[in-house]
Amino acid sequence: MQDRDKVLIVDDEQAIVELMGLYLRSEYDVVSAYNGQEALEKIRSDKPDIVLLDVMMPDMNGYEVCRRLKTSVETQFLPVIMVTALSGKDDRIKGIEVGADEFLGKPVNRLELVTRVRSLLRIKHLQDKILAERNDALGYLDAAGFIVVVVDPDLRINLINRKGNEALGYEEFELIGQDFVKAVVREDMGDEVRTSLLAALAGNSKLPDYWEIPVVCKDGRHITIRWYDTLLGGNGGEVTGLICSGEDLSIFSKDV
Repeated sequence: MQDRDKVLIVDDEQAIVELMGLYLRSEYDVVSAYNGQEALEKIRSDKPDIVLLDVMMPDMNGYEVCRRLKTSVETQFLPVIMVTALSGKDDRIKGIEVGADEFLGKPVNRLELVTRVRSLLRIKHLQDKILAERNDALGYLDAAGFIVVVVDPDLRINLINRKGNEALGYEEFELIGQDFVKAVVREDMGDEVRTSLLAALAGNSKLPDYWEIPVVCKDGRHITIRWYDTLLGGNGGEVTGLICSGEDLSIFSKDV
């Protein structure tokens, strides 16, 4: 039997929690919380698949709870529906700014509630599948004995494997989103490397078979990495980024 999705309902009014729970119990397992701090604790302990979150609560309002969830690596993809009696445009904008996925007005309409929960859970299941496939791919990359860095057309780092983080001295997510050239390439080589990579990404030149570039580790050490770069393409043939695989040459010099 397939496990049922779990819904966390958060509201400081017990009657509202019970009513929404009644609407959802036939399809989902329901967990309840009555304030913001309890909601965060239930998310850690019960691992819900979606959160229905009241905005106006006395200790920690729904905006702050949502902000914490969406800025945490562990819960950033957890769907959050803000449930509120507030109807102003500014309130909705504030919810969007903290990462809310959907909004429901009070009093809650049963059909609207069920429809939006189903829709967001469908999206979450697709995201979970994609993330699982990504994690499998990362597992293979982490098992490789070489550095792997994936950058977008703006040279922002989208992915770096464990070997890369270890070689450069960073934690798992520290380099994600950073400019590849600014973050790791030695300053005196930065302009040359940036110009070459951007020209290749724009289709104006070819990448070299390989090149040896001095890079700077987090602790300030300089090491030389031999990079083998490959352009990444989308289904329409457009260039979507660059995969850089490299080997730390300083390891070999120590062995000599």
